[in-house]
Amino acid sequence: MSIPARFGLLLGAMLLGLGSALFLQHWLERRSDAAERLALAQQQARELDHWLNATGSSFGRYVSDYARALAAGEEDSNLGDPLDSDVAALWLLRADGTLQRAIAAPGLLQPPVSATEIAAWAQSPPPDQFFAEAGGRLLEMRVARLPVAEPTDQVAWVLAAKPWDESHLRLISHLTGGTAILTPPAATTAKAAVGTETRPLADWQGATRRVLKVKYPEEAPTLLQWAIAPHLPLFLSFAFLLMVAFGLSLQQWVLRPLGRIDASLQQDDARLIQELCASTDEFGRVARLLDKAHTQRDRLKEEIEKRRRTEQALLASEDQLRRTLDERIRLGRDLHDGVIQSLYACGMGLAGVRSLLPSGQTEAVARLEQIRDALNTTIHDVRNFITGLEPELLRQQTFAQAIAELLVQMRELGEARCTSDIDGALADRLSLSQRANLLQITREAVSNALRHGQARTVQVALRREGNNGLLFEISDDGRGFAADRTEKNGHGLANLAQRAREMGAAFTTRSEPGRGTHLRFTFNPQAAP
Repeated sequence: MSIPARFGLLLGAMLLGLGSALFLQHWLERRSDAAERLALAQQQARELDHWLNATGSSFGRYVSDYARALAAGEEDSNLGDPLDSDVAALWLLRADGTLQRAIAAPGLLQPPVSATEIAAWAQSPPPDQFFAEAGGRLLEMRVARLPVAEPTDQVAWVLAAKPWDESHLRLISHLTGGTAILTPPAATTAKAAVGTETRPLADWQGATRRVLKVKYPEEAPTLLQWAIAPHLPLFLSFAFLLMVAFGLSLQQWVLRPLGRIDASLQQDDARLIQELCASTDEFGRVARLLDKAHTQRDRLKEEIEKRRRTEQALLASEDQLRRTLDERIRLGRDLHDGVIQSLYACGMGLAGVRSLLPSGQTEAVARLEQIRDALNTTIHDVRNFITGLEPELLRQQTFAQAIAELLVQMRELGEARCTSDIDGALADRLSLSQRANLLQITREAVSNALRHGQARTVQVALRREGNNGLLFEISDDGRGFAADRTEKNGHGLANLAQRAREMGAAFTTRSEPGRGTHLRFTFNPQAAP
């Protein structure tokens, strides 16, 4: 994903976060508002119950006190006039429900409860407070029971009524801080509106006669609602301008420099970032590093071009070397097919001449044998020369295979046991020149051991010496030689020493008469000249 796309996603995420924050704030506000409304409703319910109990407690105490006074036998004149208080009517009832005496305002001389219902109170006493209707008015009823005594015309119940008129509703409205009204029972089936408390007013049997509703004034908006609601467009406009400013700043300070750097990398042109190189911010440091990388890349291209030309020169040189090797191989074949065959023919001719000599020509026979030996030596030297001209054989075989094949050929010079122990991994580290020199060294040393040393066993080995060095050894059990006679043994050791120098090896020899010869070549395959 590109960097502009990432920053676009970042801006989108910021806008989403802003919207989510607004939604969360609104949700928390509504939740807090609902909790506050619930708490307020619970408080209003408690206050309503408190004021209803408060307004009816004095009425209930009066009825209870009046009943206790009657039970104590006090005279009516000592009990006072009930109509002087809030009581609209007071009835003294017998146990059978009949009225003994009524102290009531006009229109309330008869209790709103029938005698039959009052007679049933003996078995199912009514609550101390209930409601009844009389003359279209709602009455709060209070009842107190006296001990039933004989004769039955004595008072058994004290029943009092208090009207719930407009003045009483105004009192409730004033105490609760709301508006109190009375509604018919059918209104209770609907769910009470928010900010309204209802109380059913039931008769002594539990049937609802009226419903008291207290509607409270609507709650004033909270400070947060007052602060946010009018200024929400301004808040959103500020958030939008903030996002635009952020986007422009991002384009100027981040995306534009990144675009120049990207174009410089795509077009491989350092000129596109020269303006950024003068900057002191992070992008300036990146531009300077990129400019340095461009410079190093140009130098690397030059170095690659130089190496390419050198490689071409090496390929040309290798081609010339190959042609030279082909010429040497052709020369070796010509020597083998021409010179060696001629020398063989000369040797065979000398053998024929010997058979023609008469007996007794001892000196002539000895001279012919000397000439044949000289021819054989010449043939051997020419073969060695031809082998030196053919390093191509080493490219067709491994070094271990070339040594093994050479030892098989050398056994023809004598009945000897020739063995080799070549580490193939170490041999792979040898250059072609080192392998050719070691092959010629082996040919020379084994030939000397078999022809001059009369050796019965010859061993050739290549092994590790130290950390990175190699050791090439040739040992035999031949006659050996004394150290003071090395200069008289021909050019063999001198040739071996010369080849050792050519391959960068240290050459040592150890030999004693009758104890064989041990040749050591120690060298580093990387140090060959």
